[in-house]
Amino acid sequence: MLAACSRTTGGTATPGPSSAPATSSSGLPVPTVANPLPASLIQGDPCKALTDAQVKGLFTNTPTRDQVADDTGVAHACGWHDVDRGSLVMIQFVYAWKRGLADVYATQGRGGFFKVLAPVQGYPVVAYSPRDDRSRGTCGVAVGIADNAAFEADVQFANSAVGKADPCDDARKIANLALTTLKGGA
Repeated sequence: MLAACSRTTGGTATPGPSSAPATSSSGLPVPTVANPLPASLIQGDPCKALTDAQVKGLFTNTPTRDQVADDTGVAHACGWHDVDRGSLVMIQFVYAWKRGLADVYATQGRGGFFKVLAPVQGYPVVAYSPRDDRSRGTCGVAVGIADNAAFEADVQFANSAVGKADPCDDARKIANLALTTLKGGA
């Protein structure tokens, strides 16, 4: 049912102490990360962010995984997809986001889609994209793991599931799975 692909700018940095929240261009405060994780968690292979069992549980058919992590120029990305059904799940370790979610919040006011979601395991989450593709079954979410580090989880629903649920909810669930796996390696 899942899958999305959102090639966006992102980044990774070394976590520092939390400070007063920055403010985005729209005036919305950028959330700080109360219990930062080491940025090194998202500097490795994004294909290891989801376990084989987690991935199998996300697809009806056995998905195909990208053979290697792809460097998009702003992130290391890894995707799993079911070509027959049109679904995709992707994790991106975004090294271009040197200020964590503050870089994502900076995209507000430029048009497109931006929606603050409920935190995942206490870490702030925002859905965003150059345009709102939820009606097409696509959504990407950014998760701040430190004030200067964040990763992205993307989904694209199977063709038959488009319009039946909010893909941002599923992208948030993928982020939760990845965060569980990442924290297990901390």
